[in-house]
Amino acid sequence: MRRGQSTVEWMLLVSVITVGLVAAAYAFLPGFSQGVDELESDLGKLFAQGERDGSGDAR
Repeated sequence: MRRGQSTVEWMLLVSVITVGLVAAAYAFLPGFSQGVDELESDLGKLFAQGERDGSGDAR
């Protein structure tokens, strides 16, 4: 087996496990899903305004 191929396989495995853990946390931990929802809201405001709250710095 080539070294690059095994590296890609390991990264795919790690990414699948990470996605599974995040999905499980979102489904079973109410605080996690609430935090994700708040993050989505904050990012929506950030991109709509084009600046950080109170900083006056444009994107």
